[in-house]
Formats: sequence, C-alpha cells, structure tokens
Amino acid sequence: MPYARFEKLVIAVGFAAIAGSLFFSYQGAVVIEEIIAQLLLLGVLIGAAHWGRNGGFVAALLASLVYITMRIPLVIESEGLTTDIAALLAVRILSYGLVGIVGGELCSRLKYLFARLERSSSIDDWSQVYNQQFIARALETTLGQFDRYHSPFSVLTIEIAEALTAELRPSRHRMLVRGVANHIRNDIRLVDEVGRLDDGRYLIVLPHTARDGALVASERISAGVADVLGAKSDSISVTLLSAPEDRAAIVELAAGLRKADESAQDSVSGS
Repeated sequence: MPYARFEKLVIAVGFAAIAGSLFFSYQGAVVIEEIIAQLLLLGVLIGAAHWGRNGGFVAALLASLVYITMRIPLVIESEGLTTDIAALLAVRILSYGLVGIVGGELCSRLKYLFARLERSSSIDDWSQVYNQQFIARALETTLGQFDRYHSPFSVLTIEIAEALTAELRPSRHRMLVRGVANHIRNDIRLVDEVGRLDDGRYLIVLPHTARDGALVASERISAGVADVLGAKSDSISVTLLSAPEDRAAIVELAAGLRKADESAQDSVSGS
C-alpha cells in the first residue's frame, strides 16, 4: 500500500472515531471546550500521519497549549487547580502526546515497512531508508506527475565530506550512516521520500514543494546532519533542484540514476 493512501485511511478512520465519540458523548449538554479538544486531537493525528514524530510532537504541543488556555476560566471558577481539573488536563495532554509522538513514530516506521514488504530489495541495508533503485523510481514518478499536472516539486542531494568517514571502522561508519538517515527521515514530511545512493549521497524528493520552501528545508536538514555528525556545516554539501526552474537538470539526474541501475543489473547478470 502506498503511504499516501495509508495516510488518508488513518485520517479517515480517526475522523470517524472522533465524530462518533462526539455524537455519543454530547447528545445532552454540549461542552464546547471538549468538542474543540476532540477536534484538536484530530489535528494532532493529521500532524503525526503527515509529518511523523517531529510533526506530531509540535502538533501535540500546540494542542496542549490551546487546551490549557481554554481551561483557564474553569481553573479560575474553581478557585484553583483541583484534583479533577488536574486529571482532566493530564488525560488530554497525555492523549495528545501519545497520538502525536508515538503515532508519528509508528507511521514513520510503517512507511518503510510497507516498502520492504512490497519490494524486498527496496531498502538500503546500512541506512534503512530507500535504496538507489527505489528512490530513482520515486523521482521519475514525481517528475511524471509534474509533467502531467504541473505541480511544483524539489529534489535535494546531500553529500557528506569523505574525510569525515574515511578512517572509520565499518561498524562505526554504518552507525553514522544510520544516524544521518534517521535524522533526515524524522526531519521531513512522511509524504516526502528519502533514499541513500550507491555513492553515499542522500537523495530527498519533496513533492508539492517550490524552491523557497525547499531552500528552508535544505538549510534545516543540512544543519541537523552536521549536528548529528558533530561536524562543521561546510562538511555537508546540499544541492537543490526545483521544478519547473531546474526540470532539465532533474531529468538528467533521473536518467543518470537509471543508467547506473541498468549497468549494475547488467553486471549482476553477466557474473
């Protein structure tokens, strides 16, 4: 199942569950604050399903702040924070946290589990994100959607200076690769795609993202990768390509990846 379809399914099920809860819980006296609290929970679910753990955390934090703000009049009326009010706040904040953080992490893991189940050879062994063959297909698919619907998209390639890993033991090198991949995966939307190329670079496909948005993402991701590696920012090289501005360069990149895959398959067949 493509993750985009799974995301829509999760949101639809969440919406139905919350709508049902509202219908059966508030047929008598209507408590506006609790209805809003349920709707906030739906927002947290959308954040987790679309952005993963980091997005779910931010959505949970915002929802908690909004709910606490709404309940300030109740605290004032009760002349202080009673046990019942504290329990009410704790339950809501805990539910937002579970849905946002735990749900976001589960969605992130399920995305790559689906890919692994669908195509056993789609995951890079070291990084546990997509391998070159799969991310190349994802790039071609996104390029095809651009040609058909003219929706902008961007592509980032991230290259780490060879000096940072040249003298590392294989086990340590593999650990750093996994750490970088995990950071990138957690720092992008779940609808975005990230893969590790055979030459060690990371390729990120950002659907429906124009150059300005991709530039912000590239600066954030680059700084995060440097922090993970404990390296200077100039050790991380980021190349940004956006469609429609750089369509020709993206086509060339996709063709190069396809040619590399064909050459690798020919080598395997020949051996």
